Amino acid sequence: MKAHKIIERVQREQRAHVGVKNPRTLIVVTPTYVRTFQTLHLTGVMHSLMLVPYDLVWIVVEAGGVTNETASLIAKSKLRTIHVGVDQKMPASWGGRHQLEAKMRLRALRIVREEKLDGIVMFADDSNMHSMELFDEIQNVKWFGAVSVGILALAGNQDESSSVIMEEGGENTAMPVQGPACNSSNNLVGWHTFNSLPYARKSATYIDDRATVLPRKLEWAGFVLNSRLLWKEAKDKPEWVNDLDLLDGLEDIESPLSLLKDQSMVEPLGNCGRQVLVWWLRVEARSDSKFPPGWIIDPPLEITVPSKRTPWPDAPPELPSNEKVLVGIQEHTVKHTPKNRSSRSKRSSRSKRKHETKVVDMQASARNSGRN
Repeated sequence: MKAHKIIERVQREQRAHVGVKNPRTLIVVTPTYVRTFQTLHLTGVMHSLMLVPYDLVWIVVEAGGVTNETASLIAKSKLRTIHVGVDQKMPASWGGRHQLEAKMRLRALRIVREEKLDGIVMFADDSNMHSMELFDEIQNVKWFGAVSVGILALAGNQDESSSVIMEEGGENTAMPVQGPACNSSNNLVGWHTFNSLPYARKSATYIDDRATVLPRKLEWAGFVLNSRLLWKEAKDKPEWVNDLDLLDGLEDIESPLSLLKDQSMVEPLGNCGRQVLVWWLRVEARSDSKFPPGWIIDPPLEITVPSKRTPWPDAPPELPSNEKVLVGIQEHTVKHTPKNRSSRSKRSSRSKRKHETKVVDMQASARNSGRN
Protein backbone atom coordinates (compact mmCIF):
# COMPACT_ATOMS: atom_id res chain seq x y z
CA MET A 1 0.00 0.00 0.00
CA LYS A 2 2.88 2.38 0.68
CA ALA A 3 4.32 1.70 -2.78
CA HIS A 4 0.91 2.24 -4.35
CA LYS A 5 0.51 5.61 -2.58
CA ILE A 6 3.99 6.67 -3.71
CA ILE A 7 3.21 5.79 -7.34
CA GLU A 8 -0.13 7.59 -7.12
CA ARG A 9 1.57 10.71 -5.79
CA VAL A 10 4.18 10.61 -8.56
CA GLN A 11 1.42 10.30 -11.17
CA ARG A 12 -0.40 13.31 -9.69
CA GLU A 13 2.81 15.33 -9.86
CA GLN A 14 3.36 14.29 -13.47
CA ARG A 15 -0.17 15.30 -14.43
CA ALA A 16 0.30 18.63 -12.68
CA HIS A 17 3.40 19.39 -14.77
CA VAL A 18 2.62 17.90 -18.18
CA GLY A 19 -1.11 17.12 -17.99
CA VAL A 20 -4.19 19.28 -18.32
CA LYS A 21 -3.69 22.44 -16.27
CA ASN A 22 -7.30 23.29 -15.47
CA PRO A 23 -9.36 20.16 -16.17
CA ARG A 24 -13.09 20.52 -16.53
CA THR A 25 -15.70 18.16 -15.13
CA LEU A 26 -16.70 15.30 -17.40
CA ILE A 27 -20.45 14.70 -17.80
CA VAL A 28 -20.92 11.16 -19.12
CA VAL A 29 -24.26 10.11 -20.64
CA THR A 30 -25.09 6.39 -20.78
CA PRO A 31 -28.40 4.87 -21.95
CA THR A 32 -29.04 1.33 -20.66
CA TYR A 33 -31.70 -1.23 -19.76
CA VAL A 34 -31.87 -4.50 -17.82
CA ARG A 35 -30.93 -7.50 -19.95
CA THR A 36 -28.62 -10.51 -19.89
CA PHE A 37 -25.46 -8.65 -20.93
CA GLN A 38 -26.14 -5.40 -19.06
CA THR A 39 -23.84 -6.30 -16.16
CA LEU A 40 -21.12 -7.37 -18.59
CA HIS A 41 -21.25 -4.14 -20.61
CA LEU A 42 -22.00 -1.64 -17.85
CA THR A 43 -19.24 -3.01 -15.60
CA GLY A 44 -16.66 -2.35 -18.31
CA VAL A 45 -17.75 1.27 -18.79
CA MET A 46 -17.99 1.76 -15.03
CA HIS A 47 -14.40 0.66 -14.41
CA SER A 48 -13.15 2.91 -17.22
CA LEU A 49 -14.89 5.89 -15.62
CA MET A 50 -13.51 4.98 -12.20
CA LEU A 51 -9.98 5.39 -13.59
CA VAL A 52 -10.60 8.92 -14.90
CA PRO A 53 -8.45 11.36 -12.88
CA TYR A 54 -10.93 14.25 -13.25
CA ASP A 55 -14.19 15.20 -11.58
CA LEU A 56 -16.98 13.24 -13.21
CA VAL A 57 -20.78 13.14 -13.24
CA TRP A 58 -22.36 9.97 -14.63
CA ILE A 59 -25.90 10.35 -15.98
CA VAL A 60 -27.48 6.92 -16.48
CA VAL A 61 -30.81 6.87 -18.32
CA GLU A 62 -32.66 3.55 -18.06
CA ALA A 63 -35.38 2.32 -20.42
CA GLY A 64 -38.48 0.91 -18.76
CA GLY A 65 -37.99 2.95 -15.60
CA VAL A 66 -35.43 2.92 -12.81
CA THR A 67 -34.66 -0.57 -11.44
CA ASN A 68 -32.88 -1.68 -8.29
CA GLU A 69 -30.64 -3.95 -10.35
CA THR A 70 -29.15 -1.06 -12.33
CA ALA A 71 -29.03 1.19 -9.27
CA SER A 72 -27.08 -1.37 -7.23
CA LEU A 73 -24.65 -1.90 -10.09
CA ILE A 74 -23.75 1.76 -10.69
CA ALA A 75 -23.61 2.39 -6.91
CA LYS A 76 -20.48 0.23 -6.78
CA SER A 77 -18.59 2.85 -8.77
CA LYS A 78 -18.70 5.39 -5.88
CA LEU A 79 -19.01 8.06 -8.59
CA ARG A 80 -21.40 10.98 -8.57
CA THR A 81 -24.33 9.54 -10.50
CA ILE A 82 -27.71 10.77 -11.71
CA HIS A 83 -29.98 7.80 -12.40
CA VAL A 84 -33.26 8.49 -14.20
CA GLY A 85 -35.65 6.37 -16.21
CA VAL A 86 -38.00 6.63 -19.17
CA ASP A 87 -41.32 4.83 -19.27
CA GLN A 88 -40.88 3.28 -22.71
CA LYS A 89 -39.33 -0.17 -22.78
CA MET A 90 -36.45 -0.98 -25.11
CA PRO A 91 -37.77 -2.28 -28.46
CA ALA A 92 -36.71 -5.66 -29.81
CA SER A 93 -35.60 -4.19 -33.16
CA TRP A 94 -32.27 -2.46 -33.68
CA GLY A 95 -33.92 0.45 -35.48
CA GLY A 96 -36.31 1.04 -32.60
CA ARG A 97 -33.47 0.73 -30.12
CA HIS A 98 -31.43 3.40 -31.94
CA GLN A 99 -34.37 5.80 -31.86
CA LEU A 100 -35.15 5.27 -28.18
CA GLU A 101 -31.49 5.59 -27.19
CA ALA A 102 -31.37 8.98 -28.96
CA LYS A 103 -34.39 10.15 -26.94
CA MET A 104 -32.76 8.88 -23.74
CA ARG A 105 -29.63 10.91 -24.49
CA LEU A 106 -31.77 14.01 -25.07
CA ARG A 107 -33.34 13.39 -21.66
CA ALA A 108 -29.85 13.48 -20.16
CA LEU A 109 -29.03 16.72 -22.01
CA ARG A 110 -32.14 18.33 -20.53
CA ILE A 111 -30.89 17.39 -17.07
CA VAL A 112 -27.59 19.09 -17.89
CA ARG A 113 -29.48 22.24 -18.88
CA GLU A 114 -31.87 22.20 -15.92
CA GLU A 115 -29.15 21.54 -13.34
CA LYS A 116 -26.71 23.85 -15.16
CA LEU A 117 -23.99 21.23 -14.98
CA ASP A 118 -20.73 22.79 -16.11
CA GLY A 119 -18.21 20.64 -17.97
CA ILE A 120 -17.70 18.50 -21.06
CA VAL A 121 -20.52 16.21 -22.16
CA MET A 122 -19.54 12.87 -23.70
CA PHE A 123 -21.72 9.94 -24.78
CA ALA A 124 -20.63 6.53 -23.51
CA ASP A 125 -22.90 3.65 -24.48
CA ASP A 126 -22.74 0.74 -22.05
CA SER A 127 -21.14 -1.56 -24.64
CA ASN A 128 -18.47 0.89 -25.87
CA MET A 129 -14.77 0.59 -25.09
CA HIS A 130 -12.67 3.66 -24.35
CA SER A 131 -9.00 4.52 -24.42
CA MET A 132 -7.88 6.41 -21.34
CA GLU A 133 -6.31 8.97 -23.69
CA LEU A 134 -9.85 9.91 -24.75
CA PHE A 135 -10.59 11.54 -21.39
CA ASP A 136 -7.45 13.68 -21.69
CA GLU A 137 -8.03 14.57 -25.34
CA ILE A 138 -11.59 15.83 -24.94
CA GLN A 139 -10.36 18.39 -22.40
CA ASN A 140 -9.09 20.32 -25.44
CA VAL A 141 -12.55 20.98 -26.87
CA LYS A 142 -13.81 24.54 -26.77
CA TRP A 143 -17.45 24.12 -27.84
CA PHE A 144 -18.18 21.08 -30.00
CA GLY A 145 -15.69 18.34 -30.90
CA ALA A 146 -15.52 15.00 -32.71
CA VAL A 147 -13.24 11.96 -32.38
CA SER A 148 -12.83 8.86 -34.52
CA VAL A 149 -14.74 5.71 -33.55
CA GLY A 150 -13.63 2.21 -34.48
CA ILE A 151 -16.59 0.14 -35.62
CA LEU A 152 -16.44 -3.51 -34.56
CA ALA A 153 -19.24 -4.84 -36.75
CA LEU A 154 -19.69 -8.49 -35.83
CA ALA A 155 -22.19 -11.12 -36.90
CA GLY A 156 -23.60 -14.16 -35.18
CA ASN A 157 -21.73 -16.20 -37.79
CA GLN A 158 -18.32 -14.54 -38.18
CA ASP A 159 -17.31 -16.63 -41.21
CA GLU A 160 -20.41 -15.52 -43.08
CA SER A 161 -19.77 -11.87 -42.23
CA SER A 162 -16.17 -11.97 -43.43
CA SER A 163 -17.16 -13.72 -46.65
CA VAL A 164 -19.59 -10.90 -47.42
CA ILE A 165 -16.78 -8.36 -47.19
CA MET A 166 -14.52 -10.51 -49.35
CA GLU A 167 -17.14 -10.79 -52.08
CA GLU A 168 -17.82 -7.07 -52.17
CA GLY A 169 -14.31 -5.69 -51.73
CA GLY A 170 -12.24 -8.46 -53.26
CA GLU A 171 -9.82 -8.35 -50.33
CA ASN A 172 -9.82 -7.96 -46.58
CA THR A 173 -10.71 -4.38 -45.69
CA ALA A 174 -9.42 -2.46 -42.68
CA MET A 175 -11.52 -1.92 -39.61
CA PRO A 176 -14.29 0.60 -40.41
CA VAL A 177 -13.82 3.99 -38.78
CA GLN A 178 -16.26 6.85 -38.25
CA GLY A 179 -15.02 10.31 -37.56
CA PRO A 180 -13.81 13.65 -38.86
CA ALA A 181 -11.81 13.88 -42.09
CA CYS A 182 -9.20 16.62 -42.36
CA ASN A 183 -7.04 18.05 -45.13
CA SER A 184 -3.30 18.59 -45.04
CA SER A 185 -3.85 21.80 -43.05
CA ASN A 186 -5.73 19.87 -40.35
CA ASN A 187 -9.00 21.57 -41.18
CA LEU A 188 -12.28 19.68 -41.15
CA VAL A 189 -13.45 18.93 -44.70
CA GLY A 190 -15.88 16.04 -44.20
CA TRP A 191 -16.65 12.78 -42.43
CA HIS A 192 -15.66 9.14 -42.59
CA THR A 193 -18.86 7.10 -42.36
CA PHE A 194 -19.55 3.40 -42.10
CA ASN A 195 -20.05 1.71 -45.48
CA SER A 196 -23.13 -0.49 -45.10
CA LEU A 197 -23.28 -1.63 -48.76
CA PRO A 198 -21.41 -4.94 -48.14
CA TYR A 199 -24.10 -5.81 -45.58
CA ALA A 200 -27.11 -4.91 -47.73
CA ARG A 201 -30.07 -7.20 -46.91
CA LYS A 202 -27.78 -9.20 -44.60
CA SER A 203 -27.77 -7.03 -41.49
CA ALA A 204 -29.63 -7.71 -38.25
CA THR A 205 -33.15 -6.32 -37.88
CA TYR A 206 -33.95 -7.75 -34.46
CA ILE A 207 -31.71 -8.41 -31.47
CA ASP A 208 -32.20 -12.17 -31.88
CA ASP A 209 -30.98 -12.16 -35.51
CA ARG A 210 -27.72 -13.96 -36.23
CA ALA A 211 -26.44 -11.25 -38.56
CA THR A 212 -24.21 -8.18 -38.49
CA VAL A 213 -25.39 -5.31 -36.32
CA LEU A 214 -24.87 -2.02 -38.15
CA PRO A 215 -24.17 1.36 -36.52
CA ARG A 216 -25.68 4.68 -37.48
CA LYS A 217 -23.93 6.80 -40.09
CA LEU A 218 -22.30 8.76 -37.26
CA GLU A 219 -22.49 7.38 -33.73
CA TRP A 220 -23.14 9.63 -30.74
CA ALA A 221 -20.04 8.19 -29.05
CA GLY A 222 -17.84 10.16 -31.45
CA PHE A 223 -18.97 13.60 -30.24
CA VAL A 224 -18.30 15.79 -27.21
CA LEU A 225 -19.59 19.23 -26.38
CA ASN A 226 -19.33 22.05 -23.90
CA SER A 227 -22.29 21.81 -21.55
CA ARG A 228 -22.85 25.57 -21.78
CA LEU A 229 -24.11 25.05 -25.33
CA LEU A 230 -27.22 23.53 -23.72
CA TRP A 231 -27.88 26.32 -21.23
CA LYS A 232 -30.62 28.83 -21.87
CA GLU A 233 -28.23 31.65 -21.12
CA ALA A 234 -24.46 31.36 -21.13
CA LYS A 235 -21.63 33.79 -21.56
CA ASP A 236 -20.13 33.81 -25.08
CA LYS A 237 -22.55 31.12 -26.23
CA PRO A 238 -22.15 30.85 -30.04
CA GLU A 239 -25.02 31.66 -32.35
CA TRP A 240 -24.51 28.59 -34.56
CA VAL A 241 -26.17 26.31 -31.98
CA ASN A 242 -29.82 25.21 -32.10
CA ASP A 243 -31.93 25.32 -28.99
CA LEU A 244 -32.44 21.94 -27.38
CA ASP A 245 -36.22 22.39 -27.46
CA LEU A 246 -36.17 22.34 -31.28
CA LEU A 247 -35.21 18.65 -31.20
CA ASP A 248 -38.26 17.56 -29.19
CA GLY A 249 -40.48 17.11 -32.21
CA LEU A 250 -38.00 15.06 -34.21
CA GLU A 251 -38.78 11.36 -34.44
CA ASP A 252 -35.24 10.16 -35.04
CA ILE A 253 -32.00 12.03 -34.32
CA GLU A 254 -29.00 10.53 -36.05
CA SER A 255 -26.29 12.33 -34.08
CA PRO A 256 -25.61 15.44 -31.96
CA LEU A 257 -24.88 17.31 -35.20
CA SER A 258 -28.59 18.14 -35.14
CA LEU A 259 -27.72 20.66 -32.42
CA LEU A 260 -25.65 22.69 -34.87
CA LYS A 261 -26.72 25.19 -37.50
CA ASP A 262 -23.24 25.16 -39.03
CA GLN A 263 -21.45 21.81 -38.94
CA SER A 264 -18.20 23.34 -40.13
CA MET A 265 -17.69 24.63 -36.59
CA VAL A 266 -16.93 21.11 -35.31
CA GLU A 267 -13.46 20.80 -33.78
CA PRO A 268 -11.67 17.58 -34.91
CA LEU A 269 -9.86 15.97 -31.96
CA GLY A 270 -7.43 13.08 -31.66
CA ASN A 271 -4.80 14.37 -34.08
CA CYS A 272 -7.54 15.54 -36.43
CA GLY A 273 -9.30 12.18 -36.36
CA ARG A 274 -6.20 10.08 -37.02
CA GLN A 275 -6.36 8.45 -33.58
CA VAL A 276 -9.11 5.97 -32.75
CA LEU A 277 -9.95 6.62 -29.10
CA VAL A 278 -13.26 4.78 -28.71
CA TRP A 279 -14.69 1.55 -30.16
CA TRP A 280 -18.32 0.78 -30.93
CA LEU A 281 -19.60 -2.77 -30.45
CA ARG A 282 -23.01 -4.39 -30.19
CA VAL A 283 -23.11 -7.90 -28.75
CA GLU A 284 -26.31 -9.08 -27.10
CA ALA A 285 -27.86 -12.31 -25.90
CA ARG A 286 -31.27 -13.51 -27.03
CA SER A 287 -34.10 -11.41 -25.69
CA ASP A 288 -35.65 -14.49 -24.06
CA SER A 289 -32.44 -15.72 -22.44
CA LYS A 290 -32.58 -16.39 -18.71
CA PHE A 291 -30.10 -15.08 -16.17
CA PRO A 292 -30.09 -14.74 -12.36
CA PRO A 293 -31.00 -11.23 -11.13
CA GLY A 294 -27.82 -9.37 -10.33
CA TRP A 295 -25.90 -12.46 -11.41
CA ILE A 296 -26.20 -13.77 -7.84
CA ILE A 297 -26.68 -17.56 -7.76
CA ASP A 298 -29.31 -18.32 -5.13
CA PRO A 299 -29.98 -21.15 -4.34
CA PRO A 300 -26.51 -22.62 -4.98
CA LEU A 301 -25.90 -24.69 -8.08
CA GLU A 302 -26.57 -28.41 -7.99
CA ILE A 303 -23.63 -30.82 -7.99
CA THR A 304 -23.13 -32.28 -11.45
CA VAL A 305 -19.63 -33.74 -10.99
CA PRO A 306 -18.70 -34.79 -7.43
CA SER A 307 -15.28 -33.75 -6.19
CA LYS A 308 -12.79 -36.51 -5.36
CA ARG A 309 -11.78 -37.12 -1.74
CA THR A 310 -8.23 -36.23 -0.85
CA PRO A 311 -5.90 -38.89 0.61
CA TRP A 312 -5.30 -36.78 3.72
CA PRO A 313 -7.15 -37.62 6.94
CA ASP A 314 -9.94 -35.39 8.12
CA ALA A 315 -7.99 -34.39 11.27
CA PRO A 316 -4.18 -34.13 11.28
CA PRO A 317 -2.33 -36.09 14.01
CA GLU A 318 -1.33 -34.23 17.15
CA LEU A 319 2.29 -33.17 17.23
CA PRO A 320 4.33 -34.16 20.36
CA SER A 321 5.28 -31.45 22.84
CA ASN A 322 8.76 -29.94 22.78
CA GLU A 323 9.81 -31.73 26.00
CA LYS A 324 8.89 -35.16 24.61
CA VAL A 325 10.72 -34.43 21.40
CA LEU A 326 13.90 -33.39 23.23
CA VAL A 327 13.80 -36.45 25.50
CA GLY A 328 13.26 -38.73 22.55
CA ILE A 329 16.20 -37.18 20.71
CA GLN A 330 18.47 -37.56 23.74
CA GLU A 331 17.50 -41.21 24.31
CA HIS A 332 17.96 -41.96 20.64
CA THR A 333 21.42 -40.38 20.73
CA VAL A 334 22.52 -42.24 23.88
CA LYS A 335 21.34 -45.62 22.62
CA HIS A 336 22.99 -45.32 19.24
CA THR A 337 26.29 -43.80 20.33
CA PRO A 338 28.08 -47.08 21.47
CA LYS A 339 26.80 -48.91 18.42
CA ASN A 340 28.28 -46.28 16.18
CA ARG A 341 31.61 -46.48 17.99
CA SER A 342 31.72 -50.30 17.89
CA SER A 343 30.88 -50.36 14.23
CA ARG A 344 33.64 -47.85 13.51
CA SER A 345 36.19 -49.96 15.50
CA LYS A 346 35.15 -53.10 13.64
CA ARG A 347 35.61 -51.37 10.31
CA SER A 348 39.08 -50.07 11.31
CA SER A 349 40.26 -53.57 12.49
CA ARG A 350 39.06 -55.14 9.24
CA SER A 351 40.91 -52.57 7.19
CA LYS A 352 44.10 -53.20 9.24
CA ARG A 353 43.86 -56.97 8.66
CA LYS A 354 43.38 -56.46 4.94
CA HIS A 355 46.35 -54.08 4.85
CA GLU A 356 48.60 -56.61 6.74
CA THR A 357 47.54 -59.42 4.38
CA LYS A 358 48.47 -57.31 1.37
CA VAL A 359 51.91 -56.49 2.87
CA VAL A 360 52.68 -60.22 3.53
CA ASP A 361 51.67 -61.15 0.01
CA MET A 362 53.88 -58.44 -1.47
CA GLN A 363 56.90 -59.59 0.61
CA ALA A 364 56.44 -63.22 -0.44
CA SER A 365 56.25 -62.33 -4.10
CA ALA A 366 59.41 -60.23 -3.75
CA ARG A 367 61.37 -63.22 -2.25
CA ASN A 368 60.30 -65.55 -5.02
CA SER A 369 61.37 -63.13 -7.68
CA GLY A 370 64.79 -62.74 -5.99
CA ARG A 371 65.43 -66.51 -5.98
CA ASN A 372 64.59 -66.75 -9.61
